[in-house]
Amino acid sequence: MGFGKVLKKLPAISLAAKYAEQYRRNDVDKFTIFYSSHQGAGMLCGPYAVFRKMTETKEFDRYDHIWEINDPAEYKQLKKEYGDWTNVWFVKKDTRGYFNALTSAKYIIVNHTLPSYFIKKPEQIYVNTWHGIPLKKMGYDVPDGRFSARSMTRNFLLTDYLISPCRFMTRIYLEGCKLGGIYTGKLIESGYPRNDLLFSTNRDDIIEKLINRGIAVDDKKKIILYAPTWRGPSFDRADKDTALYDEFYDYLYDHIDTEQYQILIKPHPMVYELLSKEEKRRGQYVPQSIDADELLSVTDLLVTDYSSLFFDFLLTDRPIIFYLPDLESYKKYRGVYFGLHECPGPYSGLMEDIAGWINRAGTLRSEFGSAYEKMKTWACEFDDANVTQKVIDAIFHNDESHCRIVKDQPHKKKMLVAGGNFAPGEHTEKILAWLDGIDYGQTDVTLLIDDEGQYTDEISRVNRNVRVLCRCGVIPRSILRAVWAARVKPDKASTARLLRMFRSRIFERNYRRILGECRFDTVANFAGECYEQALTAYHAGQSKVISEKNFAGWVAAFESTHGEWTCEKIVL
Repeated sequence: MGFGKVLKKLPAISLAAKYAEQYRRNDVDKFTIFYSSHQGAGMLCGPYAVFRKMTETKEFDRYDHIWEINDPAEYKQLKKEYGDWTNVWFVKKDTRGYFNALTSAKYIIVNHTLPSYFIKKPEQIYVNTWHGIPLKKMGYDVPDGRFSARSMTRNFLLTDYLISPCRFMTRIYLEGCKLGGIYTGKLIESGYPRNDLLFSTNRDDIIEKLINRGIAVDDKKKIILYAPTWRGPSFDRADKDTALYDEFYDYLYDHIDTEQYQILIKPHPMVYELLSKEEKRRGQYVPQSIDADELLSVTDLLVTDYSSLFFDFLLTDRPIIFYLPDLESYKKYRGVYFGLHECPGPYSGLMEDIAGWINRAGTLRSEFGSAYEKMKTWACEFDDANVTQKVIDAIFHNDESHCRIVKDQPHKKKMLVAGGNFAPGEHTEKILAWLDGIDYGQTDVTLLIDDEGQYTDEISRVNRNVRVLCRCGVIPRSILRAVWAARVKPDKASTARLLRMFRSRIFERNYRRILGECRFDTVANFAGECYEQALTAYHAGQSKVISEKNFAGWVAAFESTHGEWTCEKIVL
């Protein structure tokens, strides 16, 4: 990494450095739990269901519960609501309190991806509940998934427990996200903890919560909830146009019985941030701080698109309508997992159709009864209003008897390939040709590359059997060390200086940041001048931090072959 790149990445390097400092200083507290939902939007989803159940149980009274909350208004509201609690705390992302919580909590329970600088300590337990069964494709099933899914894949590989609501989602984890053959944690096939909230929520409490957060809701009218997902080619390149919401609301308001119905809109948490202050003040947009399943419990009719929320809503047996004005274009750039004729309700891209179906909502459930029940059977197979307790028993009591644990059973030799930056040229062409010659019936291959999105053509040409892991973030270390690393040149003396500066520990940690506890039978190093990637990849076959003497020998061997190692030369 040259000085220009260091300056460009300085904000990310600075955050990673602050995290690294707390990582070194803090011990893990076995009675602390860190929670985060939808990037700190509120107390929501699976982590909230776990928190609620635990705080209702006396045996967990001695635990401290720390929540990431980033919305200033919600932070203030929750501080007020939990002001009398002595064991519930709130922190904001990228603050000292956040770094302390993330590096000292024994249990980390989230429903999204943690920052790229996060490294799970060996004694920590990382639980990812995720946040929905996908209708839209995810992971490597998305056209540019090899790059866009890099953060999600990295997080999943780090988990000790990954929650799956059904067998369909388990297949997506193992195949669509390419965890099969490499995942070392446990897939808990149990249903979603958050769905328990559909059965245990009091309507009056939710109406009050909505009113307290500025929503114009009438407790005497039925609620139509419009809950679309985000648009765009990837999560970090989402469509920022919110005009669709106002247009949809205004049309329905003029064409349905508003004496009987009221319309609330719940944008995706990321999209809610894009709304203007005026839009948020109108009282029709449900803030991201309201739990989706608590809201669904008081919803009488759901209008959605490709959002996973409709799978949860099946448990209510209430009607669902799909508004899909961009169906054909969405299929091209994102894709869906099954034909929409299988959906448990009518779909259309025309607002007049949606209004017409709402006006005869009483007949929809019976009209689509067969599709509704068929989808409910496989999507909600394990939902019995007691999922949260089963998950808690598995994680905190080591009692897995009440849920199905899916353990990956790899039957192939595992190979890690350090591929360098994958820039166009002869070096990359050789790697591509070499990968095409591997017997994938016998070998599971993971390719590490430093690409950050600029060499998409080369990435698209990688053999489809290969699990590609693109660079995700920077190595957590001090800013001074990052600057010094930028001075390293592709020669033996510079690499020796890098070794003396960092020792092996920083690369062992970086390996765990990228691949967790994954271990490989074989490593092929084609990293070229990407020395840090090569030094990180060395730990692929190690179960613990290696001695500096052996590490130095490994570097010397790398230098003597100029990075052109073959599998046979470096079998671990």
